[in-house]
Parts: sequence; C-alpha cells; structure tokens
Amino acid sequence: MKYTAAHWGAYRIEGDALRPLDDDPRPSRIGRGWLSAARDRNSRILAPMVREGWLDGDGGKGRGRDGYREMTWDEAYALVAREIRCVRKAHGNQAIFGGSYGWASAGRFHHAQSQMRRFLNLVGGFTASHETYSHAAAEVLFPHILGLSNRGMFDAMTSLSLVGKHCDLLLAFGGISERTAQVASSGVTRHDIGGPECPGTNRLQRLGCRSEWPIHRQPRTGPHPRGRRPPPRHGRFGESLGLATAA
Repeated sequence: MKYTAAHWGAYRIEGDALRPLDDDPRPSRIGRGWLSAARDRNSRILAPMVREGWLDGDGGKGRGRDGYREMTWDEAYALVAREIRCVRKAHGNQAIFGGSYGWASAGRFHHAQSQMRRFLNLVGGFTASHETYSHAAAEVLFPHILGLSNRGMFDAMTSLSLVGKHCDLLLAFGGISERTAQVASSGVTRHDIGGPECPGTNRLQRLGCRSEWPIHRQPRTGPHPRGRRPPPRHGRFGESLGLATAA
C-alpha cells in the first residue's frame, strides 16, 4: 500500500486515484482534487519562465503586466549564475535575500525555501528572515510571556477531546471554521471539525460554543449553535473583556 501526504491530509494511492484514510471523518475536498490538479498541464509551469521585460532590461517597469518567455534549464541555470555573480561582485552576499517564505510541499526535503537556502549557502551565504508572516510577533513574544516557544505552545495545546470532557462553555474569538480546520502545515491526518459526523463538532455543540463572529459568515456545518455579531470597532475590546468575564 502506498501513501502520500499534503497540507490538506494523508491519502492512500489506489491506481490513478487518491483515497482519504478510512478513519478521517471529514476529508478535505481540496486534497481529493490534488492528483488531478498535478496532472493538468494547463495549471502547471512545465519549464523555466523568465519575464520578457527583465530579459530586455526594462528595470522592472513591466512587472504585473508583462509576458514570459520559456527557457531551457541550461539557459535558466546560466541566467541565475550570472545574476548571483553580479550581485556578489557589486554588493556582497548580504545583498542576496533568501526569503520567499511559504508552506510549499508538506515534506521537509521538498520544502522550497529550505532547498533555496541550501543552494545559496554554497555560494557564500545570504540575508535570511526569521519566523513567519502568519504569526511573527507571537513567535518573538511567546518565550518572554509564556516561557514557551511558538512551537512549544502549539505542542502543548489542549485537545478537543479534553475540552469536550472538562469545559462547560467555550468562548471562541474568530470562530472555529471548517474552512481553516481542513489544512495545517505538514498536513492534517484527521479532520475533527465540520459536519455532524465529526467528533470535534459534536463535542463543541454539546458545550454550547459561543463565538464572537457573525454567524452568517460561518459554514452551516460549523459548531456555532450560539453566536453574536461583533460590535463597532471601538467597542470590541470592551466587549471582549465582558464576554471573557461572563464566561
């Protein structure tokens, strides 16, 4: 039996199809379409592409509206090598930014940023970025406030099974949405938020989950038996304190 994983879940490979794991109560439909999307030549870049204006030396004027010219891999290698030599000679390795943060592949070896940085280290180094754009401030502050790293805080989070067992009322700021619960960095193997067949949804509904979020924006299947529309912007902080105190 062969398996593969994506940010949307783990799947069993059966011939030309991907099948969700049997014990995943509500697999993401995005993941189920992953294989067909990977095979669609119209949705993939099959060869190196370089902006035509850059090749013509337009100084960036055509960005966002320019066309692209297909290159062979040997041509692309030569362009990249030439530009790296040019930047290093004129400004030093510190002028090379090894950024472009993103989730990319769910695997560590196939992680685009990691591979790019491994490559740039071979030519003398680069300027890097720290943390992520998703929660960079939290990643910096958590060790000073909680004594935990951001990763440590995630690993120590209370599971839904314990919340359902011991909590009388859950106050959720921002809601608990199936839309966002279907994906996580490096993959979700069991989706517990969604329809009535999901254990997480059932536990939260039994709690009487209350959410400071417009109900009509949440999926109909979401665990939101009670909710409230947020107040005007200037009153949200006070209302938040009041909700937390009442809870």
